Amino acid sequence: MFEIDLPPLESAEPWRLPLSERLQMLRAEPVKVAYYYHHPDAATFRYRCYNMARAINAHVPGVSASWFWDADGARLLDVAKEVDVLVLCRAVYRDTTAQVVDAARRFGACVFYDIDDLYFDPASIPLMVDTLGLREDSHEATEEMWTHRFGTAARHRAVMEMADEVIVTNDYLAGQVRERLPQPVRVIPNFMGDDQLAVSEAVVAARGEPRADGRLHLGYFSGTPTHSRDFALVAGAMARLLRRREDVALRLVGHIDLGCTVLADFADRVEVVPYVGYLELQRVIGQTEVNIAPLQNNSFTNCKSELKYFDAAAVGIPTLASPTFAMSRAIDHERTGLLVPDPEWDHYLDLIVDEYNTLGRSLGQVARNHALTTYTPTTQAPTIAALIDPNPGG
Repeated sequence: MFEIDLPPLESAEPWRLPLSERLQMLRAEPVKVAYYYHHPDAATFRYRCYNMARAINAHVPGVSASWFWDADGARLLDVAKEVDVLVLCRAVYRDTTAQVVDAARRFGACVFYDIDDLYFDPASIPLMVDTLGLREDSHEATEEMWTHRFGTAARHRAVMEMADEVIVTNDYLAGQVRERLPQPVRVIPNFMGDDQLAVSEAVVAARGEPRADGRLHLGYFSGTPTHSRDFALVAGAMARLLRRREDVALRLVGHIDLGCTVLADFADRVEVVPYVGYLELQRVIGQTEVNIAPLQNNSFTNCKSELKYFDAAAVGIPTLASPTFAMSRAIDHERTGLLVPDPEWDHYLDLIVDEYNTLGRSLGQVARNHALTTYTPTTQAPTIAALIDPNPGG
């Protein structure tokens, strides 16, 4: 594991500004774009609202953007009346949502709906529940779970149908939307914000040589408990690797219960790191030599973005990933990472361990160059700007 001479980074929530400051930000330029999400968080909100708005403010002349959420209450209607573009991110139907859309449209705004998965399609709910393993969740009564999931999907769909256009994270999801809805669909991928990029640069600059234990650490970085079925794809191969190689260790970050996995016998070489904030995560990834990103392959998971790849790539760490739609398009196999079909995890885990000093380091460096020229505000700003001017220069 790499030594990184940086203090732990506290959880950051830079988006939690007073409404007055966010309104001032919105009104800074003649053309105004408002992003709405039900509450701010470091996941969907950060990628689909906060990063988007900051990219506009930094790189799109004459346009200003800001972000808003449910706690802003009745002021959301005032915001809707003065913006040129309103982006509703994963919004569900309720009276206030309908009123905000109506106000925006009456005052001449274009309304977009931004979504990053299939949660708008009630017919896809059984697949989603199965993929996430929710049928085994003892914390939700089955009837309540089904009612909640189907109801939420229908409420997403109702707001999507109000929008002028839909924004998604990749072309696969765009195709799924086009099959179900008549609105035009645009693709704006997830990307890193300037704060994540700055921390990543500091991590790379501060990284020393591997620690003296002489072990190669493979990391799995799980954001939520619903990734247990994804990790199960590689758990057996990982256990076999640990059995064969005493010089390999595993780092699990997030929500994995070792007592329920085939890895329980290797607890002395498995480090479990509790959930950390998104900036500290870059340091944690940067300490780990290899990133593994197994994912089930179906129409639900193919809608997911490649963020697990570029988060690791930003700190020069190579990724072994399942060949889902987004990962297959982000990763140039054997150049910026390794795409691993389910039956081949044993082979590629052995390969990256045996050839880490050559192949692994090369993959990490090339992936870093790719991430820093692709998944940044500067690179993605022209695509975001097209929300305001669909025919730039025309």
